[in-house]
Amino acid sequence: MDRLPEEILRAILAYNLRIPHAEFLLYRDYYHGAAAPDPPRSASHLLVSKRWLRVGTPLLYECIRLRRPEHTAVVAQLLRAHPHVGAAVRCLRLEGGLGKELAHVAKHITGLRSLYVDVRVKSAHSIAGLKKALSMLNPVGLYIKEQTRHSTNKKMLEVRSLLYAHIKDGRWTSLRTVSLSNRCWHYAPLSRLADSLAQSSVEDFVCDVEDARRWIERGHIQNVTKLPSIQRVLCRGIALQKSTEQLLRKEGLLHADRPKFVFVHGGAMDDERPC
Repeated sequence: MDRLPEEILRAILAYNLRIPHAEFLLYRDYYHGAAAPDPPRSASHLLVSKRWLRVGTPLLYECIRLRRPEHTAVVAQLLRAHPHVGAAVRCLRLEGGLGKELAHVAKHITGLRSLYVDVRVKSAHSIAGLKKALSMLNPVGLYIKEQTRHSTNKKMLEVRSLLYAHIKDGRWTSLRTVSLSNRCWHYAPLSRLADSLAQSSVEDFVCDVEDARRWIERGHIQNVTKLPSIQRVLCRGIALQKSTEQLLRKEGLLHADRPKFVFVHGGAMDDERPC
């Protein structure tokens, strides 16, 4: 097996080590309470030989999920020792561990595609690394996880402000998609996010269909649709498609010169249906 051509070996290891990006970036914990574990990956394959370890390690770290400071420190140490692993990272999911070591992680990530940020930061936790890391990264897609039951603290407000500033001021030149987690209309400062989007180069905005309805009713979505670059507003939840289209028609947002509103599975009512 160790004599396999490297491209075949890579394909075999990818099958066992890679996580589909769409699955990795799901807002998993909204409907099920505690955060769901990452899909299983058989990293034991990397123990076969040094060659398998060399070929497979970048595949293992294509999607990185950070939750605790000690985990961030370990990943930072790995990327410092093996810069080619950092170059292989495509998805970075930040659910914690936002202290100073995060900046060392970000410094070595050169090919990032998707950035997931959970704004539910505890008051006692450091975000010093996040402040530096955001300026080092240049994602194509930004996934924002808002709080659902937690009260807002100063750290959370600061994280939001950092994200909104990077959306609107052109620092992220590659940014094309912004996705917002489900049912956060009571918690997210929608007007500020809408203003940031209206000053960005974002092409796709993604949100829960019930959130979209409230954005429409409050006039926020109108600010987003005026953005020259915006092409689609994707609404998760086809169960409310007809009534939402009626609301859009009432507001004059279904004209041909407007961005296309697309309804996809993923809303609460869709997920509650039996498979």
